[in-house]
Amino acid sequence: MSDFNKEQAYKKAKKRLNEERGFYVHVGTYVIMNIALIFFKFSLNQYIDNEEFNNWLFWNIILTPILWGLGLFGHGLWTFRRKIKWFRNSIYSKQWEQRKIKEIMKEDDF
Repeated sequence: MSDFNKEQAYKKAKKRLNEERGFYVHVGTYVIMNIALIFFKFSLNQYIDNEEFNNWLFWNIILTPILWGLGLFGHGLWTFRRKIKWFRNSIYSKQWEQRKIKEIMKEDDF
């Protein structure tokens, strides 16, 4: 393997490492922030006796982890796309792209 190829492989591995690190930071932030939100909700319930506010707060405390969790799930799929078999065969893969190019060329009689 030439020095250029080794350097390219190193840069690619470093990029993947940074993607995984970013995902794990995202998971940690998700966990810490949702624990803080739940603690905040229970703390506010002791001091505020407004039913409308408590209803609003309840739905925001429920929706935040769900919607953020969906985003985190998508981030995880993207980060580990090379390790997930069905994802490797999806529209995000080079293999799919090359198969589609061949299929289109065949349809157009190239």
